[in-house]
Amino acid sequence: METGMINSAAAANSTTKKAAKNTIDKDGFLQLLVAQLKNQDPTSGGQDPNAMVQQLTSFSSLEQAQQTNTLLQGLQAQTSGLFQAQTASMVGKNVKVSSSAFNLKSGAANMNLALGVGADVTLTVKDAKGNVVAKLPQGHMNRGMNTVAWNGRDINGTPLPDGTYNVTVTATGDDGKAVDVQTSLTMKVDAVTFKDGGIYLASGNSIFSLADVLEISA
Repeated sequence: METGMINSAAAANSTTKKAAKNTIDKDGFLQLLVAQLKNQDPTSGGQDPNAMVQQLTSFSSLEQAQQTNTLLQGLQAQTSGLFQAQTASMVGKNVKVSSSAFNLKSGAANMNLALGVGADVTLTVKDAKGNVVAKLPQGHMNRGMNTVAWNGRDINGTPLPDGTYNVTVTATGDDGKAVDVQTSLTMKVDAVTFKDGGIYLASGNSIFSLADVLEISA
């Protein structure tokens, strides 16, 4: 039984070594080249000098590629640091972010609606569970940017707790056809966070990706 275990371990070790030989890095390539120079004479009649030149050229190219990669990684780290420092200056600024939600706070919430043409608009508000809690008919709204205010009350007029409420916007043009609507929120940035390679803006309990920012103002 012991012999079998030892043989199995030895076989596994041998397999690992064989697998490792399938790849070679810069140092391994250099060691291989040095060994070849020690045991072969590229100037002898049995050797091909061109092959030796090609090998030296390959090593030089590998060396340059690795140095370039190291420099690019350093440059990327510096650029990322500078970008993060610049983004931190957004704290305290007002930003407009792409969003289809109401951020209800102390019984008040606002949403921006951008219409390509004038349309009759209705907002349907849902809670986190997907339940419809309010319907907000706005009547006819003009082309361009419009702002809709919500007092945070449900269908029965009962105040709802603070939080995020999803909104579905229905807009119908004078021709009876649906009109595209771009929804957004205007918020004050309380903090900037960096997570998993991304940059996020926080306002109260809401967090938005920097990619969602449409406009920045003082």
